[in-house]
Amino acid sequence: MTTTQEHRSVEERREQLVDAALAVMTDDGLTAVTTRAVTARAGLPHGAFHYCFGSKADLFRAVLERELRRSMTASFAVEIDSPSVTEKVVAGIRANLDLVRARPDAALALTELISLARRDPTLHDLARWEHESYTREVTASVEAWSSERNISWRMPAVQVSRVFIAVSEGITSSWLSDRDDEAAEQSIAVAAEALSTLAEEGAA
Repeated sequence: MTTTQEHRSVEERREQLVDAALAVMTDDGLTAVTTRAVTARAGLPHGAFHYCFGSKADLFRAVLERELRRSMTASFAVEIDSPSVTEKVVAGIRANLDLVRARPDAALALTELISLARRDPTLHDLARWEHESYTREVTASVEAWSSERNISWRMPAVQVSRVFIAVSEGITSSWLSDRDDEAAEQSIAVAAEALSTLAEEGAA
């Protein structure tokens, strides 16, 4: 182990382990994610795992948390010239899809992790946490963007956000199955038109 590794902070080592966990998941599948496999991939001693995480569930939470931040940044940090709700929705869903298109194997591994969390009683709180966190963050972003552009919605922002999430996840799931870019773009356009009917621009 190098001197640089020895002097890295706990947070830096946590990031190393998160990177390694995602790499193992992507290359070898979720069942291959053991504490020894992750520390070996990270180039760290096995004891480093419990120095940084209390359990494997904590590691999975850290993986999902980082991917959540990445998805939120992609979907809502996109700046567009037009204030159109339709164009904003298109940009958000497309940006999220672009993340998946750039790393399809990683996206499939994360889907597998969420699926496991929904089935495994010991990880069920992780699935609920991921869903609630994503909904909360999307809702906050929708409210902030709407307020800035004087847009109101025909239903609570949290309901709009749940529809946005469902549509976005559905489109990315379909793309992972058929890898059809044209079909995905058509679905994005239809979804954006439908969601835009829930908005009243200039009426907030």
